[in-house]
Amino acid sequence: MLKLKDPANKYHSKRFNPNHEWFIPRDRVNFYLTHDFHPYFAAFPPQLVARLLHYHSQKGDTFLDPFMGGGTSMVEGVINARRTIGNDISPFSKFVSSVKSTPVKISSSDVSLLLSNIRKSVSGKNSMTSFNDYDRITNVRYWFDQKNLTELDSIYRCIEKVKNKKFRDFALLAFSSILRKSSNAKNAEQHLCLKKCKRLPSPLALFERKMSLMSEQMGVFYKNYGAGGRAELHTGDVRELSSVIGEDVVDIVITSPPYGTGSKYTNIYRLSYEWLGLPKPHRSRTLETTSDFRQELKKALGQIHRVLKPGKFCFFVYGNPSTADGLTGYAIKDAESLGFRFSGTISCPIKKTVARHSEKYTRFIPKDFVIILQKQS
Repeated sequence: MLKLKDPANKYHSKRFNPNHEWFIPRDRVNFYLTHDFHPYFAAFPPQLVARLLHYHSQKGDTFLDPFMGGGTSMVEGVINARRTIGNDISPFSKFVSSVKSTPVKISSSDVSLLLSNIRKSVSGKNSMTSFNDYDRITNVRYWFDQKNLTELDSIYRCIEKVKNKKFRDFALLAFSSILRKSSNAKNAEQHLCLKKCKRLPSPLALFERKMSLMSEQMGVFYKNYGAGGRAELHTGDVRELSSVIGEDVVDIVITSPPYGTGSKYTNIYRLSYEWLGLPKPHRSRTLETTSDFRQELKKALGQIHRVLKPGKFCFFVYGNPSTADGLTGYAIKDAESLGFRFSGTISCPIKKTVARHSEKYTRFIPKDFVIILQKQS
């Protein structure tokens, strides 16, 4: 086993009892099928979910991700023939997860017709779109220049005219995925911030490429899993999970809760929320913005414990568990007080291929751990 050069490792081995070490690739080229439809901040790699499902559940088992985020786990649940249930307080999360995890036959003629209509709309516009037409987008003049706003307006309005809802949602997700690159914001999935002197690509060119790629990826997904199950998705507060899921019905939980001091997802995807007209979660209700994060996370753990079957496992993907007083330490203590048994961790060094000076090398950043909790019988 590789010995990671991390000063906290001695502490990990004594306090957190690592059971395994899995090297999971994080490069986006490893995101197969529909996983690469839309970037999502801090999404865990699909291979991790697939491996946990393979080792700790069986076909037909009920699988839950109560913080489904960008839908990685939903896709893996469907392709691994689990009864898949997802929950998230964010309507945008549900939208992304639904499009990614629902196999749909995408007609090449529908794609061609949509793109043709968009090209005609873009080329036929003699006047620029008024910024006032997009007053629902906060500081729209700050985030978009006039040319790109006009192109985005043409794309969006043409998509809105599509009658087939599944295809319309598919195209809207492609549209959402190009908003960052088409704006004055930095492309990285982080809080919105301006990138000075950014060279702005054509939204139409970005959208055409994205639709082509997504159609190909969905084609493979539909061909192999079109006759399979569908994910059951909920938009709700995990602290009220048992109101939509029965007690003792879930066979396995795999999830990555917010970190309390972590990123605010509503802010990261504000452009998508506002362009698509999705309601934002009320700030006072989101777990990540609560003033007493530990207590609220404990409530979430209590709800997860309630819906999980006795003897079954819950896997939490968390950051580096370096101190007993840190987030991971008290999450484990609170879980044990609720009736979970802490069964150790899986160490997941982040493996990324980095290009520098025309050469590629692999680097490992020992940050991610999977905390293993078992509901006591």
